[in-house]
Amino acid sequence: MTLARSIGLLALALAAACGGGNGGGGPGPTPTSLAKAATATGDSQVASPSASLPAPFRVLVRDQDGNPLGNVDVTWSVVAGGGSIAPATSPTDANGIATATSTLGAGAGVQTSRASRTGLSGSPVTFTAFGEINGAMTIAASGPTPTSVTDTVLSTIPVAVTVTNHTGAGVSGVIVSWSVSGGGGGLSQAVDTTDGSGVSSVNWTLGSTAGNQAVQASVTGLAGSPITFSGGAAGTATQMALNGGNNQVGIVNSALPTVHSVIVRDGHGNPKPGVAVTWGVYAGGGSISPTNPSTGSNGVASVQRTLGASPGPNTDTARVASLSGSPVGFTDTAAARQGITVSDNSFGPAAPTITAGTFVVWTWSAVNFHNVVWDVIPASAVVSSSGNPKSTGTFTLRLTTPGTYTYYCQVHGAPGGVGMSGTITVNP
Repeated sequence: MTLARSIGLLALALAAACGGGNGGGGPGPTPTSLAKAATATGDSQVASPSASLPAPFRVLVRDQDGNPLGNVDVTWSVVAGGGSIAPATSPTDANGIATATSTLGAGAGVQTSRASRTGLSGSPVTFTAFGEINGAMTIAASGPTPTSVTDTVLSTIPVAVTVTNHTGAGVSGVIVSWSVSGGGGGLSQAVDTTDGSGVSSVNWTLGSTAGNQAVQASVTGLAGSPITFSGGAAGTATQMALNGGNNQVGIVNSALPTVHSVIVRDGHGNPKPGVAVTWGVYAGGGSISPTNPSTGSNGVASVQRTLGASPGPNTDTARVASLSGSPVGFTDTAAARQGITVSDNSFGPAAPTITAGTFVVWTWSAVNFHNVVWDVIPASAVVSSSGNPKSTGTFTLRLTTPGTYTYYCQVHGAPGGVGMSGTITVNP
């Protein structure tokens, strides 16, 4: 090999080692950012439901130097509103532009799609489109009446909706269908056309039954359809009646097991909430709590009755001025109490004498287990035993039949007064 040829080969090797062949430019371009195209992005188009948008969505991919970059795959997908977008993946062209065409979903409203590529800044890019039916997109409640009304039964109230396009402007000439969907009542008309402001309104006369009343306004295909108005409160309170808790018997100075309650209704029989009821104690003493309850959503007001200190009738009265049926009276009976302590191997007192109608209360205060089992009772008396032996708790029984009652502990006694036993004499 000649010297000149050797020098030429060495020069080529050095050039290659120093980056020769690509001008020393380093690695090729890399996609780094994704954004909407500078012009004709395709964003914010308007079309009919199920139609393809007239212009495609367009995004731009740039490299690390900010230059458009071709042959980069971009993924397209539907985010909301249904419909479809095609193709699912498209490559950028020589100008760095990738495109896809959206077909809207079946209903009117806002619909969104997006373009994305993992790892690129700005990804994903979201596009918005609007589906409109004859220029209308949305229906919503309008005017002074909220969708949940508090007007009373048989009231007549105006209800209204507004139909708008994608900019929020009212759309005139849209036919709105109105219907009663629950609770009776009626409408001034079943069909109405929106005015120049996009408003449709009718008068709704509520039915006579409180609650669960509803009316709907609808335009098929519009976002928000149907709009439901509901309500129907009870009318003016007109009547009050006893609801529960009357004619109970309890131990003196004790709270009755069932509360005293009244119910307030309007002229159509609907329970009326929020009515204050004044309660007072009359014969027999004791107490009422609270003294001024208000009726709840079911029209019922209630109090806890605590009996007086002496045996006999206990009365109290609930009243609301001007209501039919007011005042409502309650009569209960306070009965005497005879206590017996259940100790180990004995009942104390062992042989009390009581008046018919007295409550006998056995209270356990023992280490061992005991119970109360009846031995001899009057022929017409009906009594129950305390159950399985125990060492704590109470057992209460009202004895109403005069005569002599004998009992014993099943564990530590026996019939005939053997062992742990007791006797109760009941006088008329």
